[in-house]
Amino acid sequence: MTSPSPNSSQAAPGVLTEMKSFVRGLVEPSPRIIDFGQRRRAQLLSIILLCLFLLFLFINIGYALTVPGYRLPPADLIGYGVLAFTYALSRSRYTQAAVLIMLAMFVMNVFQNVLSGTSVNIAVTLSFLIPSYVLASIFLTPLWATIYGVGVNGIVALLPILAPESVDGFTSLIGSVSVGMVVVVLCLIWTFNRNRIENDHRAALVDAYNTTLEGWSNALEIRDKETVGHSRRVTELTLNLGRLFGLEGDELEWIRRGSLLHDIGKMFIPDSILMKNTKLDDEEMKVMHTHPKIASEMLATIPYLKPALDIPVFHHEWWNGKGYPYGLQGDQIPLAARIFAVVDVWDALLSDRPYRQAWTREQVRKYIKDQSGKQFDPQIVDKFLELE
Repeated sequence: MTSPSPNSSQAAPGVLTEMKSFVRGLVEPSPRIIDFGQRRRAQLLSIILLCLFLLFLFINIGYALTVPGYRLPPADLIGYGVLAFTYALSRSRYTQAAVLIMLAMFVMNVFQNVLSGTSVNIAVTLSFLIPSYVLASIFLTPLWATIYGVGVNGIVALLPILAPESVDGFTSLIGSVSVGMVVVVLCLIWTFNRNRIENDHRAALVDAYNTTLEGWSNALEIRDKETVGHSRRVTELTLNLGRLFGLEGDELEWIRRGSLLHDIGKMFIPDSILMKNTKLDDEEMKVMHTHPKIASEMLATIPYLKPALDIPVFHHEWWNGKGYPYGLQGDQIPLAARIFAVVDVWDALLSDRPYRQAWTREQVRKYIKDQSGKQFDPQIVDKFLELE
């Protein structure tokens, strides 16, 4: 018995690997698409378009083999061209435009075949609309998917009027319209259920992130016992002040996260400096001043937390440019950091420290007011003093 040669046993895995790479290359989106969700949608649309191309091709081949004198309708030729163009577009940053072109192509191709009388079987031709309902439910909002599905089925119901030579009355379309509406309803049910699952998953993920951030903040306060409760107090006050400046929704949520993480860079400051009972000398102060940059290096590696970076990185910048770590001034400093800077100093001065006693509210108010236009944004100081 002849045993297979080593080369033949190794050839099959190599061919499979090459085939996988080839298929992956057919659906891989452009590297310019960075957002994960957009890349996933682009990849899914590419797969759908390739499947549709093969489906239509097999159907046309089937007609050519079974229908005497069958000729490829001009509408189908145009459809193949549009499919190719849309496929190329789907892999770029214009996925949504590709979706709209596809939906329009389905309608134009199907109804052109019916209106021109080139359709061999009306029911089969109208069944080509079903993939468009699925496509709409995946890539459009539920409202627009509903409008598309109901609108297209409405046009189907009007075909006896629009193409009386090709369609023998509405009774011949009852099945197609019924199936179309059932598919639309099922797609919408699936869409709503999918959205609910995604929203629940997103809420759970956000909750996990927030719990983690609060854990980091609590860990720092446990280490630096003199600041217990500081993060919670400044977070609440910063949110209240942010609302006075018209911030809302996601903006406030990122401010809340940034406030919780404002001193996260101090996790890497030595205990000998962070817990010193006397005033820091110049060299120690230089080390302490590195904590915003440390925070930037820590958090910049977490894409989800990028919108929360403003406060941890810039809350020690001064309005007059004499702050740290970058010496920014005026409106160069992000609004969230300018708001937080006032609140942070307010709470810090009202709290006892190893090297000084807490100030009175009157003393702190006077200091905040004196630093307006120097350390702090004057507009924020005015709003803050109204709040307090």
